[in-house]
Amino acid sequence: MAASPAVAGFVGAGPASEGINFTRSMMEITLARNPEWSIPAMDYTGVPTGIDIRRVVETGLAPTINTGIAHREPGVGQVGAGVVKAPLTCFEKALIAFGDKMGVA
Repeated sequence: MAASPAVAGFVGAGPASEGINFTRSMMEITLARNPEWSIPAMDYTGVPTGIDIRRVVETGLAPTINTGIAHREPGVGQVGAGVVKAPLTCFEKALIAFGDKMGVA
């Protein structure tokens, strides 16, 4: 959201500074920063990339989801927008399932 403060405000994420906070939070639960898509407002750091289920469960930080919805017909525009947190339960269950599949108890 720090990469697009206008959109962050539109979807209800608050001011530009809050978009930066959302992005910093995502950096705590992702594996890397994408150097191909940098964020000028954050000294050109790359966007957080690759949500790590282990980090989500370990930190208790749920990923933030931008729920912008485009109209099904091109050029009509957006029909809805918002910001939500993913439920932690799905990450906890995914980590257990991943551990079972990998034979890790």
